[in-house]
Amino acid sequence: MSEQKIHVLGYDDIVSMLGLLGIEGTVIKESDDFQKEFNNLINKPSIDMIIISLKLPSDIEDFLVNFKLNKRKPFIFYLPEIFNLEVIPKDLFLNKIYESIGKNLSLKE
Repeated sequence: MSEQKIHVLGYDDIVSMLGLLGIEGTVIKESDDFQKEFNNLINKPSIDMIIISLKLPSDIEDFLVNFKLNKRKPFIFYLPEIFNLEVIPKDLFLNKIYESIGKNLSLKE
């Protein structure tokens, strides 16, 4: 059985910080690079979790929500911008669930 790994995709500072903890990572500079690297990682059986820590366009966020709804592995965690002092804590996936519930409730009224 192969060793299961965590991989982080994000800005240089977060990749370096998590690298100090022994977590492998890839610095992403453009959202086009993100999609290519993400697709590469999900095809590696040794990758058990992907931590994403960078601002992504809404179409890629929607893609991640769809991916997470339809695939159990690897586990995807979208980490907020922890180095931004003005960031409002939120979870992309939880917010999408709340949006969906709100839309469904408003349709029934």
